[in-house]
Amino acid sequence: MAKSLNQHFQKGFSLIEVLIAITLFAFFVTAFLTSQGYNVADSQLSEEQLTLQQLCERKINDLYLNPPKFQNIMGSMKETKTFEEKELSNFEYTLEIKKLTIPDFAQLFGQKGSMNEDGQNAYQGNYLNQSSSNRNSSLEKMVFEELKKNIEKIVWQAKVTVTNKETKYSYSLATWLTNYNERIQLNVGF
Repeated sequence: MAKSLNQHFQKGFSLIEVLIAITLFAFFVTAFLTSQGYNVADSQLSEEQLTLQQLCERKINDLYLNPPKFQNIMGSMKETKTFEEKELSNFEYTLEIKKLTIPDFAQLFGQKGSMNEDGQNAYQGNYLNQSSSNRNSSLEKMVFEELKKNIEKIVWQAKVTVTNKETKYSYSLATWLTNYNERIQLNVGF
């Protein structure tokens, strides 16, 4: 038996066996190199996304530390600039700041004509006591309108978008800014 096995090895491999082995080896090498190429590309994309995110967070933190001059007459502001550092010359950022707008009281509960009975009762102030509907309704509307005016004065929306000018990839972050210079009305006239 050892002699026949030894004779088999001395004969060598057939051409078909060699071709099958080379094909399998080529297939596995191709699959390995392709997966490595995807890993490198994904790593580069992840690194760029991380850089864009860090630059967005940096601009948001700058907004918190140095808030813009809020002007209630200004409905919104949008500006695009590049970063001042030389190593960041490929990146630009767009800063958008706009006033917060809250829908009116009727829109929050739906339009009066299209509401069901529960919605109309809530809009009219009847959800606690049916007999005091007019008094509750006008009080709720007055309180809501004052609250809406105050919130719209002091809360602003900000969005920062950083874009790589070469690759055109971008990343955005949004936040709320508070206008501490604005006075709010705390009492509601009755």
